[in-house]
Amino acid sequence: MRVTSNMSADNSIYNIQQGRAKLNRLEELAATGQNINRPSDDPINSRLLLDIGDKLRSGDQYLSNINKSSTWQQFSNTALTGMSDIMKLAKQQVATIAGGSNDPVERQNAISQLTALKQQMIDMGNMQVGDQYVFGGAINATQPFSGTAPYYAGDETSLKVEIGNSTTLQMNIPGNQILTADTATSQPYGTTNILKAFDDLIAAVGANNVPNIQAGAQALEAGTKQINNAQSDVASRIIRLDSSAKMNENTKNTLENIYGNTQNVDYAKLAVQLNQQKIAFDASLSVTAKLSQLSLLDYL
Repeated sequence: MRVTSNMSADNSIYNIQQGRAKLNRLEELAATGQNINRPSDDPINSRLLLDIGDKLRSGDQYLSNINKSSTWQQFSNTALTGMSDIMKLAKQQVATIAGGSNDPVERQNAISQLTALKQQMIDMGNMQVGDQYVFGGAINATQPFSGTAPYYAGDETSLKVEIGNSTTLQMNIPGNQILTADTATSQPYGTTNILKAFDDLIAAVGANNVPNIQAGAQALEAGTKQINNAQSDVASRIIRLDSSAKMNENTKNTLENIYGNTQNVDYAKLAVQLNQQKIAFDASLSVTAKLSQLSLLDYL
């Protein structure tokens, strides 16, 4: 087959265009630092990178939820620890008058102490994280506890957060499960209305009613166990959150390594390829320029 000058020219142009395209591709890699800049560059790995990106974003949200929940648990634990200490003081106070006392001053001092301790329990129940009340349930913009019946103005909503793929954790403890529990509903920690127990005990001391004082002491004991049960629950949540945070961090590091190995350019290798392609492209331009000067007479 006879090769015409037009065919040689077309072939030269095609080769120059191919060389220019390869050079452009390498220069783009050098500029972006990424192996894949559009799905057509590598459809299979593009899908992989998109999937990893989605998982990384989900992981960041899980970690954010874990951090928020951890803060909530720490504040809850602080409040519950304070409540437990207050209950110890209340039991000690009751122990001094459990047998009854004919001394009005002693009884009045006990009433003053128990009233102050009750108020401290209420203050602990109104613990806040920022502007939200920890034990208010979903009604956490206003104080959940007061000193008069029914004592609790929050609700029983359990606030849950997602800490992993299809894994949730209860972030809060509704306050009625701690300080105003009763037998009317199923309670996870106990069935003692602690604030009512304080009021009943104060009334019993004022009347020097020994059976009621002793019943109040038993109610405080049950209330202490109730608070301790809640503390144990919070402690288990903290452990679970720590474990979930570590697992999420490990998963994130693994995904970032895979993403980096797939997407990040090897600049040392790229520099060699870019230099070689520039040399090849310049050579093709030079050869083409010389060949284009030849005519049919040069072959006669």
